[in-house]
Amino acid sequence: MWFKNARVFQLNEDFGLSSEQLSDALQADALRPCGPLELVTKGWLSPFGEDSDLFVLQSGDAMLFSLGIEEKVLPAAVVNHQLSQQIGQMKQSTGEKPGRKQQMDMKQQLMNEMLPQAFVKPKTVHAYIDLNLNQLVVNSASQNAAEDLVSQLRQTLGSFKAAAYGPSSSMADSMTQWVIKDQPPGGFMLDNEIVLETLDDNKGVVRGRNIEHLDDQMKRHIENGYLVTQLGLSYQDRVEFVLGHDMGIKKIKFTDVVLDQLEESSIESEWQLMDSQFTLFSLEVRVLLTELNKLFKH
Repeated sequence: MWFKNARVFQLNEDFGLSSEQLSDALQADALRPCGPLELVTKGWLSPFGEDSDLFVLQSGDAMLFSLGIEEKVLPAAVVNHQLSQQIGQMKQSTGEKPGRKQQMDMKQQLMNEMLPQAFVKPKTVHAYIDLNLNQLVVNSASQNAAEDLVSQLRQTLGSFKAAAYGPSSSMADSMTQWVIKDQPPGGFMLDNEIVLETLDDNKGVVRGRNIEHLDDQMKRHIENGYLVTQLGLSYQDRVEFVLGHDMGIKKIKFTDVVLDQLEESSIESEWQLMDSQFTLFSLEVRVLLTELNKLFKH
C-alpha cells in the first residue's frame, strides 16, 4: 500500500478509538450503491476487499482505512442538449419560450429520467491516522478530496477534530531560500521540479523542470518577488517527492534503498503484501513528516 500523495491534517486531540472500535464505526457507515435518483454516495470500504469485515488495517501506531465513492456520470453537455431540444419544441408548439423557473423544472425532470441509466464511476481514497504524530494522512493530490474524506469521517464518528495545513508564505519563503542557496537543510536535496508564484492578486505562475542550475530568467522571477510554492526534493536518498507550500506532498516515490527492504519472497498472500507495504510506507513517511514538522515548526 504505497501512497502517491499525502495531504496531512493535524489532529487537535488524541485519537481515542482502538482499531477495532474504528473498524466497527466505519462498517456501520459502509458504502452503499447509488440509488436510481442519486448523483453520488459515499461510505467506507474494507482495505482488504469486499469479502472482509475488517475496515481498518493497523500496523504499529498507524491505522489504514478507505473511503469509497460512487458517482453517476451525467455530462452537463448531454443534459443541456436534451433541454435545448425540449425548449425548442415547446417554443415551436406554443409560440413562447418557457421561463427560467420552468426551464429549471424541465432540467430536473430530465436528470431524474436519465440518472437511473447513467454509468456509475467508482473511486477509492485511502487514508491513515498516525497515532505517533497525531496526524491524518490522505492519499490525494486534491485538498478538496481530502477535506471530503475528513468530513465523511467526522459525520461517521460524530466528532473528528483535525485541521488542514493551508498555504504558508513563510514556508514559501523558506523553500525559496533553499533554491537560492542551492542547499536545503538536513538530509534534503533539491530534485528536478519547481513552481514559482506571486502570492498576490496577480497570480503569476512559472514552472520549471531542471533546477540544478537556475537560469537567469528564473533568478529574475525570484528577484521580482516570485516565491517557490512547489519544490522537488529527496530525503536521505530514500524518497523523492514534490513539496507544496501548503504542506501537500505529491509524486511520492521511494528509492531502492527502501524498496529492497520488502522481502516479497516470504509473502504468501495479498493481505500480507499490503500489510508489509503499509508498515514500511507508514514508518518512512513518519520519519519524513517528523523532519518536515521540525523544519517548518508545525
